[in-house]
Amino acid sequence: MKELKRVIRILLLRIIIQPTMYVFQFFERMLGIVLLEKVAKRGEHCVFEGFGRLHEVNNINIGEHVFVGRNFFIRAAGGVEIGSYTHISRNVTIHTVNHNTEGELLPYDKIENKKKVKIGKYVWIGMNVCILPGVTIGDGAVIGMGTIVSKDVQAGDIVVGSGQRVVGKRNESNTEELLKKNK
Repeated sequence: MKELKRVIRILLLRIIIQPTMYVFQFFERMLGIVLLEKVAKRGEHCVFEGFGRLHEVNNINIGEHVFVGRNFFIRAAGGVEIGSYTHISRNVTIHTVNHNTEGELLPYDKIENKKKVKIGKYVWIGMNVCILPGVTIGDGAVIGMGTIVSKDVQAGDIVVGSGQRVVGKRNESNTEELLKKNK
């Protein structure tokens, strides 16, 4: 009897819950497509994996073959440029504006300090990364999971942690060889 109950439970899960998950994933993908359509300046073959938040979409410029994972947040008041073949994972925040703490009100006034964020080509940005206003990330850089990017990252640097520690550099000759082969 216990075995029968277990089999019934498994069948119910497969019949009811799995199709529900597929429907949810379908609608999440559709939301990503709708959000991507709002970005007028974008190259071909770009993907927003699912739902996210876009603000000031007219200030966003995306290259070709860019992938952005679900649950992203992009505030582009200062402008955002994302180079071709860049892969941005889930839960990434890109902020281009900050409050004015030097104004006439405390803790801050209504003036926004806007600074552009530039992300190069072939960049890999891991989950839960936060990119702050005015940052430039060079071509081929790798930003590790959970990193807070508050200053520029040089091309090919591999950066991790809240202190934005450089732990390595991509092999330039290997990168150039892969680019020649179109990989």
